Amino acid sequence: MSRSFSLPSLVLAAAALTAAVGAHATTNASAASGASTSSSSLANGRSVHGMPSSGQPDRVVDLAKAGADELNIVCGETVRFRNGDKSFAWKFASVGHRAVDLRTLAPAGFTDQPLWVFVERNDGERS
Repeated sequence: MSRSFSLPSLVLAAAALTAAVGAHATTNASAASGASTSSSSLANGRSVHGMPSSGQPDRVVDLAKAGADELNIVCGETVRFRNGDKSFAWKFASVGHRAVDLRTLAPAGFTDQPLWVFVERNDGERS
């Protein structure tokens, strides 16, 4: 005994199955990895703007003395930011060299004031 199916019904069934499998795989992959779907994170969960650093900084920026709402740095630089008795260091290894508000990189409670960091290409990235 054989069954016959029309082409449109097969196409619809295949599309529904593909959508269901894709949604299930995406949900499971995100849940398993804890990955963020944010545009500021890479697939491995790291920031597109670089990473926290414990190494020697190239410079130190004291927010109390900076008096500006923007900062220019070069990709690859490690900057230690200070705000009173708080500090943290960040190595800027930026994908796409987009500007970023320091509040999105800083530990919670570090600052409530915006400081836009503009990342320019380093000499090795220029062509």
